[in-house]
Amino acid sequence: MSLNHDRPDAFVPLRPLPQRGTIGIFAPSTPAEAEKIEQGIRYLESLGYRTLTTPSCSMRDEYLAGSGKARARDLMNLVNDPLVDAVFCTRGGFGSLMMLPYLDYDAIKSARKLILGFSDVTALHWGIYSQCGLPAISAGMVATDLSYPQRNPQFETYFWKLLETGETEIAFENELWDHSRPPAQLSGVLMPGTMSVAAMLLGTRWFPRLKGCIPVLEDVDEPRHKVEAYLTQLCMGGHFSGCEALLFGQFTDAAVQGYPEVPALDKIIRRATAGLSLQLAKGLDYGHVPGKISLPLGVPISVSWGPTTILRTRQSIFES
Repeated sequence: MSLNHDRPDAFVPLRPLPQRGTIGIFAPSTPAEAEKIEQGIRYLESLGYRTLTTPSCSMRDEYLAGSGKARARDLMNLVNDPLVDAVFCTRGGFGSLMMLPYLDYDAIKSARKLILGFSDVTALHWGIYSQCGLPAISAGMVATDLSYPQRNPQFETYFWKLLETGETEIAFENELWDHSRPPAQLSGVLMPGTMSVAAMLLGTRWFPRLKGCIPVLEDVDEPRHKVEAYLTQLCMGGHFSGCEALLFGQFTDAAVQGYPEVPALDKIIRRATAGLSLQLAKGLDYGHVPGKISLPLGVPISVSWGPTTILRTRQSIFES
């Protein structure tokens, strides 16, 4: 089943993760270190949650945690297991897009379970949303942020507020604010993700229609000419033509740039989006940074656009 409308289907709330609920854990992309998985599990269990790991957590096929088919099987087993309340990913890396042809999207939509992940998991989140409109949470994972001995306070605060309430409110200073434009009140469907990973889905049936959406893009270790290439490709393909606004999180620079003369990221963004009638904002702490803010995906949100830009969920990601 795929979305065949200009706008996403009616919002489908997820089932909440109950206190002392069971979290299923699987590896969607690159293998994670066993010690880091165990550290993340100990943290979750110290808070009263039960955990269930899958074979992909210990599988290794070069830079993949098993074949795409095997990882998809692990995810579907967790989706179909009535004892599992939510699904958490171990880490990103590369490879979650390989799962997309093997997933049962009707079963995923029917189960309405939270699938939580970040970075390369963008392909999984956007792919699932494109096929059945199911929301998700883009956030730190079991073997990354949750495994750190000293978790970042900002990360932890926003993570658990979103997990417990399904709602969020975030204010940040807009580094791209155009003082010639008046402040604006906008609304749309929030679509956060890693830009280079989202670009991998272009030309496939798993790239979602973004009309009526507010994309939030971030990236890591990409030379700036490639950042400009991905963004220009998305703009030239008309994928933002039905969007009123475009948000940018944190872009962590590559250690080595491809060219000796490298423009500022703000210039790249303005150059790539020139000619599009978009409200732009940059500065949100969403990205590959210690204090990353967790964001809901596929959820109606309102935005107060101004020098200080404020995002507010219009309803909980979870059913009441």
